[in-house]
Amino acid sequence: MIGRVFRIFRERGGLLKALELWEWYEGLEPKDQKRVKKYFSLKSIKDLRFPFKAQHFDTGEVQNPGYTKATFLGSLAQTALLEGEYEDAEWLYLKALELAVSAYEKHLILNDLVMLAQRLKDFEKMELYAKMDVELFDSYKEELRNKRGGSLPQINSYELLVYLLERRGRKKEALELLERLHEEGVVHPYYEEVKKRLIT
Repeated sequence: MIGRVFRIFRERGGLLKALELWEWYEGLEPKDQKRVKKYFSLKSIKDLRFPFKAQHFDTGEVQNPGYTKATFLGSLAQTALLEGEYEDAEWLYLKALELAVSAYEKHLILNDLVMLAQRLKDFEKMELYAKMDVELFDSYKEELRNKRGGSLPQINSYELLVYLLERRGRKKEALELLERLHEEGVVHPYYEEVKKRLIT
């Protein structure tokens, strides 16, 4: 009886406390709480670079966790992805997206969602997530440019959305997108070839 009372009134700790995720976590359905805890446990066992043990999830004092709310959940989503649990991975990525504060964080999460949709060959979700990412481009481009030493890298969402628009016969939209991001300095490895195809 005493042990039970202690568990009910125990101090909230761990990464959930450090990241201020207790209220969010307790608002989840029990089955979803189990999903979050499951992939944290798996990550603590399988990822040698992960500095936390299973008990650090909700107990103990954690200083300088090295994650934001979104990047923490995104890392659990990656664990689910590696386990081949695609539905759980998507759910965790979408929860991470809800908690993301910066456009750059959202870009990173959407990039993973695009790759997940590609793996599943789900064209509808490919277009949905790629479009969301491209729509955020103006908000994250400077941070991305700064992190890349002044230049912009290839952006999977951009290349994929151009392809999907062309595939659907929406060549004008595809060309406009191709040119807009090309002018911004985003690399497209087949720019000339795709442009030629879209204007003929």
